[in-house]
Parts: sequence; C-alpha cells; structure tokens
Amino acid sequence: MSADAGSAPPLDLAEARDLVARKEWRALAERGALLERDVLLAEPELGYHCANAWMRTGAVERALELAREIEPRLRLNGDRRLGLQATNLLGALLFESGLASDAEDRFGELLERATEWQNDEFAARASNNLGVLANVRGERERALTFYQRALASYQRLGYIRGLAQTHYNLGVSYRELSFAEEADAHYARAISFSEQTGDGDVVGLAESDRGLLCIQTGDPEKGGALARLARDRFTALGDPVRAAEAMRVIAAAERAVARREEARRLLDEAFTTARAHSNLLLLAEVQRDRGLLLRELGDESGAREALLDAADHFTRLGASAEAESTRQLAGPLPG
Repeated sequence: MSADAGSAPPLDLAEARDLVARKEWRALAERGALLERDVLLAEPELGYHCANAWMRTGAVERALELAREIEPRLRLNGDRRLGLQATNLLGALLFESGLASDAEDRFGELLERATEWQNDEFAARASNNLGVLANVRGERERALTFYQRALASYQRLGYIRGLAQTHYNLGVSYRELSFAEEADAHYARAISFSEQTGDGDVVGLAESDRGLLCIQTGDPEKGGALARLARDRFTALGDPVRAAEAMRVIAAAERAVARREEARRLLDEAFTTARAHSNLLLLAEVQRDRGLLLRELGDESGAREALLDAADHFTRLGASAEAESTRQLAGPLPG
C-alpha cells in the first residue's frame, strides 16, 4: 500500500485474504475502514475479515456492529467453516463488549454445531471460549473442564496454535487457583508452541500473565520485565488493548516496589485505552487496580469511585463474585 492510502485501489477479497495470511491486521483494518458498509455486507467474507481485523486492533464497537449483520449471512452461505468462524468472532466480540450471556449463547451454539459436524477444531475453540467465560465468573473447575476438552481436541488435530492458546488459558486458571508451578509450566508450553508457529500474540499473552505470576510470587522486577516485553510485542502488532493489559501488569510491578506515581501513570494510560476501545474486562481490572493505588496515595474519594466503577464492569461481565469483593474493597458509604 502506498503512503497515500486514498489513492490505493479499494480493498477486495483477494487482498484481504492475503493480508490475513501475512497477519497484517493493522493494514487490513485501515483498508477495510475505507469501504462502504454496503460493500462489506454484499461480500460477507470480506466483511468477516475486516471485522476480525478491527477486533484485533481494538475497534470492538465497529467490529461488533458489522459482525452482528454478517454472521447470519455466513451461516447460510454453504461454507460451514466460514460460518463457524463468524459465530466464534461474534461470540468473542460480545464478550469483549460485556455481553457475557449473549456470548455464552453464541459459543454454546458453536460447540453444538461443531460437534454435530465432527469439527474438532471449532469444538475446541468453543470449549476454550466457554472456559474463559467460566473463569471470569470464578467457576475455576468448570473452566478447567472446558480447557481439558479443548486440549484433547487440539492434540488429536496436532493444531499447534490451538495448543498454545489452551496452555495459556490453563496457566491463567492455575495462577488464579494459586498453583504457581502448574501455571508457570503451562505458560512455558504456550510460549514454546507459539514460537513454533510465529504467533507473537499468544507469546505476548503468556509473557504478560507470567509477569503477573512473578509479581504474585515475590519477583516484581522479573514480572515487570516480562510485561514490558509483552507490551512492546503488542505495540508492534498494532494491538492497543493487549498492550494496555500488559501495561496494567507493569503498573502492578511498579506498585510492588513502591514506585506509585509511575504505577499511576501507567494505569491512567491503560484506563484511557480501555475506555476508548470499550473493553469491559480491561476496564474492570484497571479500575480495581487504580482504586487500590489511589487509596495508597491517600485519595479515598477517587479510590472509592474507581472501585465501584470496577464492580459495575465486573457485574456486566457476569463476574458476580469479583464484583462483590470489589464492592467490599470500596467500603460502606461515608455517613
């Protein structure tokens, strides 16, 4: 593409497929944004690729609006695989938008259709995503059951990227269950599998969450270093939301060594990104961290406001236990 994007020919399906193959998500997102909506609806596969790129680069609202319209069309176009991809994308966008119940319905449909058609790959994807939903809701054992099902399917297929994603998810669950050794082993496997395929996004996710594990087990310097690697990786990939997630971990490392003003700067930046891209899970986690930090800095009013905001976001995600614990952190109304 030339420096003058306006002079480039309109994006077509062949070019979109090529950009997907080369994982040039930022370029695809920018080119797709120049197309009229009617063009994307008339060519649903092209619309799917653009919505996928928009999600990957943080334009969740735009992606969801398009995905809602193209998913029913792709389910009826005769291409089973593309229909399954569209349902999976719509579920992911619904979840990122805080519509957890709707997301669960889509992933449940995806699992049912994939199982009926004996499609192990998409049955595994659905299981992974249902596991993520269960984990966010605090249903750790249920999440592990879904992840183990996904792992078994990916092992049968020999699908390396799927194995990487599932080991990352297992790492998150075991970290939240306080099984540090098991969590670290899964992160290591996620990174190993991802390096085989060149998928920098899963490597970045594992680095970031491994950094959080290091902070929780008493090594904030190492944790911060890992999260900085992840942030830089996501910045290079053009993924501002994942970069902001890594920034939250860096802030946790700074807070752990009493560099509170730097932690505050990082959390404020992550909050701005999360709000700009309407990512409710990131907003909830950042606001919870901001609230705790503001309390340490002596801003009780700001702390309470941030914690209650976080609790509201957790509630919208269906994470009722996390919402309640965050409200308790906020404390009673001053009277």
